[in-house]
Amino acid sequence: MLAMFDQLSAVNARPAVYGQVTTEDLWTDPHISQRMLAAHLDPHVDLSSYRTEYRERIVAWLIDRFDVRPGRRIADFGCGPGLYTTSLARTGASVTGLDLSSRSLDHAVSLARREGLSVRYLRQDYLAHQDTVRYDLVILVMRDYSALPPDGRRALLRTVRQHLDTGGCFVFDVDSASAFARVREQAAYAPSLMDGFWSDRPYFGFHNTYRYARDHVSLDKYEIFDAERRRTFFNWVRYFTPEDLTGELRDAGFTAVEVLGDLTGSPYADEAPRFAVIATTAGVV
Repeated sequence: MLAMFDQLSAVNARPAVYGQVTTEDLWTDPHISQRMLAAHLDPHVDLSSYRTEYRERIVAWLIDRFDVRPGRRIADFGCGPGLYTTSLARTGASVTGLDLSSRSLDHAVSLARREGLSVRYLRQDYLAHQDTVRYDLVILVMRDYSALPPDGRRALLRTVRQHLDTGGCFVFDVDSASAFARVREQAAYAPSLMDGFWSDRPYFGFHNTYRYARDHVSLDKYEIFDAERRRTFFNWVRYFTPEDLTGELRDAGFTAVEVLGDLTGSPYADEAPRFAVIATTAGVV
């Protein structure tokens, strides 16, 4: 019994903030990436992607606000199965999509081919992207910025700045401080936790949610045990105020930051669970 107690204590132990990052595993594991793709393509849920109705409003706002048309160069960092790149490419703009998931990119390529669209897709970690192209617009949708650790956010901002043309814009959304106030610590256990999301083999899953108040960070930790192995997945989320985020962007060399309510251009609201920004650079590094 003591051994079982020790094992459960280890499973439920609070990790050090950003002590381990496993983001890439979600997109490269064959089974999990298949489930993530299914979530992307479900038009009624906000999980891997926003639901269809909201996504269409985002695209319409991007096209209008940034005058997306032939001659414009756009990059979608973390493009997934091409839901935004495809829509933006219909305008005739030159569009590049980057993602880690081969499964998602295969879907994106087939979607573009089916519509006769020319979209450049790269299987790359956008934190380390290197290209000769300079973009007028870089987008990062679904609050991916909040999922990055501090060094990842710094790397992303360096990469974006290096690839933006003079006057180019970086547009993205984040989780808000208001959302952090609603996070509650909890623990759950279930066989085949989350309806088989984590493996196509029988497994037992433990899910812990932790709050790190000083850092404005939450963690959803998933411990997955099957007959052959134990795997741990960490989903970190950093929650921002407009002042926090503006400070990070200005420290990274962005010269202007406009705060919005979301990626449809709505006004900022303190109580909303997310907000968006447009960060502009006067030049490249």
